[in-house]
Amino acid sequence: DTHTVWWPPEQLLRDCGVRAGQHFEKGDLVFRLKIQRGDRLFVDRFTYHWRRPKRGEIIVFSSAGIQPLLRPYPGPPLIPNTHYIKRLVAFGGEKVQIGNDRHLIINGKRLDASTPHFEKIFSFDGPPKDSVYSGYVNEEVGRMYGRRGLAPFFPNENAVFTVRPGHYLAFGDNTMNSFDGRAWGDFPRTQVVGRAFFAFWPFSSRFGPIEWW
Repeated sequence: DTHTVWWPPEQLLRDCGVRAGQHFEKGDLVFRLKIQRGDRLFVDRFTYHWRRPKRGEIIVFSSAGIQPLLRPYPGPPLIPNTHYIKRLVAFGGEKVQIGNDRHLIINGKRLDASTPHFEKIFSFDGPPKDSVYSGYVNEEVGRMYGRRGLAPFFPNENAVFTVRPGHYLAFGDNTMNSFDGRAWGDFPRTQVVGRAFFAFWPFSSRFGPIEWW
């Protein structure tokens, strides 16, 4: 499958929506490259028929199965019949925290730059910045840098989110400007479409296989 990728500036709090078979809305720093308007990707629909996604892989999934768990919901509305592209961070039954040091803690184990597929995510140096790998911020840290409503499920480093059985939790890499599972929680794993694996347009430095950083 191919998808035309674009980044509407008026939707800065949304990232990586894809109208099925059509467009990614707003790029997110999710691979070795930044998705830009006009970029086109191949989505691998076959691999996950033979195995389940691995932690840290970048998955494309349908919004149809996502029902925000918080009422009233504090974030922007989910786009219906759309696909999102995020990094898979946790599986059903796992307990997830976001430390004030911007590292994930899953079942009591801290992820860092030595964790496969998270090498770039946790190799940050300095405060969190938009469009730069900066780990993952919880609500408390986000507010310290002027961003509210990013992570209502993770109000501080002591908050624990338990992923429901049969569900996945996924975050965007552009943590200061990402609409993701920190705001709307987990989603059914049956909604996964596949994985983005090759950027074929434009013919530029972004062309080529998408590395699982």
